[in-house]
Amino acid sequence: MSNKKSYYAFEEPLGTTIEFQATSLQQAMVIKKKKAHEMGIPKEAFELTSIRKKPTQSA
Repeated sequence: MSNKKSYYAFEEPLGTTIEFQATSLQQAMVIKKKKAHEMGIPKEAFELTSIRKKPTQSA
């Protein structure tokens, strides 16, 4: 099994998006919970929108 990290992107209904690197979907869910808590948004509001090998380019 490979330990390569993927970029996980989550979005909530109001358009707030979070994207970060994690080694597994399980780790991504833990990070999502922490980031959502820091933002004051319930973790359930965020939906997984993508998993990719490279970060999204924000021009």
